[in-house]
Amino acid sequence: MVNRHHNPKIMPFVLFMVAFLVGADELLLGPILAPVGDDLGVAPERITLFITAYSLAIVFAAPFFGRLSDKIGRIQVILPACALFGLSSVATGLTDHFGLALATRVMTGLASAGMLPIAFALAGDQPGSKSMKQIVLVQAGLTLGMITSPGIGALLTAFHSWRFAFIALGCAAWLVTLLLLLVSRKSTPLASALTATASEPYLLVSDSLVSDLLVPDLLVPRQASFRTLLIPGALGALLAMGFGLGGGIGIFNLAGQHLRDTEGLTVGWTGMMYAGLGVVSVLGNMGTSRAMKRLGSGRAVMRSALMVCMFSSVCLFSPLGELSSEQQTSWWAITLLLVAWSLAGGVGSPALQNHISQLSERHRGALMALGMSMMHLGVAVWSGTAGFAYTQGAGWVAALSAVLFSVAIIALKPAERPMETSATE
Repeated sequence: MVNRHHNPKIMPFVLFMVAFLVGADELLLGPILAPVGDDLGVAPERITLFITAYSLAIVFAAPFFGRLSDKIGRIQVILPACALFGLSSVATGLTDHFGLALATRVMTGLASAGMLPIAFALAGDQPGSKSMKQIVLVQAGLTLGMITSPGIGALLTAFHSWRFAFIALGCAAWLVTLLLLLVSRKSTPLASALTATASEPYLLVSDSLVSDLLVPDLLVPRQASFRTLLIPGALGALLAMGFGLGGGIGIFNLAGQHLRDTEGLTVGWTGMMYAGLGVVSVLGNMGTSRAMKRLGSGRAVMRSALMVCMFSSVCLFSPLGELSSEQQTSWWAITLLLVAWSLAGGVGSPALQNHISQLSERHRGALMALGMSMMHLGVAVWSGTAGFAYTQGAGWVAALSAVLFSVAIIALKPAERPMETSATE
């Protein structure tokens, strides 16, 4: 069962804000690790556990919320998730104990797992060209939140304290929750949810609300958990999320350090560089629809984008591609590589999200959530791997990026048979 929204003029903005909040939360801690650690009485490096706890919560919780949204409706999942996001963010800003703060970050991760993939699924539920436009808007909100949050966090911390930054984020989430209440219809009757799942051969549905909510964990045979992976093209798309998008982000995060080591870039200029490249990524998001019209599908767009990203990353990190800083063309070449990488990533990411959303209408929420889990898992795994590879030499990072992007490109080969549609499911 899928909740269609009522107000197409307001809902896209609400979904944009949901994605913006999640993106902002993911990178908010970057510049304020030291003040947070000082206030809570722990070393700044221990505060990075906030990021780890948050990401792991998303990895494990997103698939559950995705399947639940397919079953009981998108709004019924995203609405309480937004409210919980606000509560846990405010709690993070009010606590004085590191252990409690870590627990609130886990809760924030759980809330994010019920927000971002469901926002993408809601956008994907739209008919025709509206689907792609709204997916692009959600992706733009996520990107904009990620590139502006370090500056916002630093500014609010300087203005008052790091606590104010988290409390402000939580209050913003509550405002978005109110907007969701305004644009959503009344709760869908339970009978509708049961009807929506009655045709699912792997589900054993009970007559009570409690049983209905427990179906994803207790009443579904073990093989049903893997059923979405059997949808033609699903496994390849999810691998592309983990290896291509997640791996690309993990390696891209090393670009600044590499330029600091090879070109003497300062911390301030590194921050400005990432902000500028973030803007380029947003511009890429806006060009996704045009790229899809030209290449024919989100899968084809993402494959082309991955090729550009692989070329740019290998040239940037490969010893054979390194240019001497004494050459006047050095910075122009580096800038072009980074801009190409950011632009391709900006175009390809929403294209891949759209591709996943069109694989199956019935399992759209589960697929979008699995994709989000794969991306976060990829970022966690490949960031650490790339960091270790960099200690052995930049050439190893170039080799790693070539492998990761190649796997994603191969994984996105055309499905052997047509994608599922609601009519054939």
